[in-house]
Amino acid sequence: MREGNVALQQWRELLRRKDVFAFGIVLPIAIYVLFVGYPVAYTLYLSFCQWDGFSKVVTYVGLQNYTLLFEDPDFWTALTNTIAWTLGTLFFSNVLAFVLAVALRSRRIYFAKLLRLLFFLPITMSLVATGLMFSFILTPAFGALYEIARMVGFSNGPDLLGEPSTALYTLIVVFGWSYIGIPLMLYDAGLTQIPDELYEAAHLDGASALQQLRLVTFPMLRPIFMVVTVLATIEALRAFDLVLVMTRGGPGHASDTLGYFMWVESFHQRHFGYGAAISVVLLVLSSAFSLAYIRRSGRDALGGSN
Repeated sequence: MREGNVALQQWRELLRRKDVFAFGIVLPIAIYVLFVGYPVAYTLYLSFCQWDGFSKVVTYVGLQNYTLLFEDPDFWTALTNTIAWTLGTLFFSNVLAFVLAVALRSRRIYFAKLLRLLFFLPITMSLVATGLMFSFILTPAFGALYEIARMVGFSNGPDLLGEPSTALYTLIVVFGWSYIGIPLMLYDAGLTQIPDELYEAAHLDGASALQQLRLVTFPMLRPIFMVVTVLATIEALRAFDLVLVMTRGGPGHASDTLGYFMWVESFHQRHFGYGAAISVVLLVLSSAFSLAYIRRSGRDALGGSN
């Protein structure tokens, strides 16, 4: 009861100080509403309309855009590709990055600091620059991969971006290469915070290296795994840059993603209402993962209770 009265008094004191109230509460809320709330609300409204992006006439069509969307095979292809992209990104973030972080902290690898820097460098490049670089590397006519294939005896180099069976997975690998630096640094920072006494105690109890990894490292890094999962999922869901630069969704729709599909429908086909419906689907998927993360974090903070 006393804590409630103290909080009420603090709130009243905050309201009396108009400068704090204006710049500490009203201004941040206004900025958020202007740059986040309004665009989201307008996009949601536009998803129920037909608009070509230029005329003043915006026609309300109800759920027609969503009906057409869920009947569109190109949408389901883009959604399937986006899910595959997300799973591939999670592999790079939660498996490969973790293994690299543990290996580089094992004191068995020389030049570990240099390797960490090299793994982190790709994240400093824009995805457009990364896409252009790998496009030149993977070009069948004169790319570096083609020249290497010729050097080892193949007459023709692989066309990884031109084959429907390989285009999407090639983009996923390129994206994983460019993104892996962030989860690697997060895991590396987490590993430095685990007390050595825990590993020593596990070793004295006869735990092997794998058992120490399972019983000590995994539980201590669980919050970081959750953060990495959510960040990687959101990044994967909005994949666009590499698709635009390297394949433009091709061949056919083999490497189409929801982000690129939305851009094509909005700015090429001028179906802004249809594109808005796609963006709402992306927003729902991203929000679902974010809410799941928040719920799980709250559950952990309360000691795992429901």
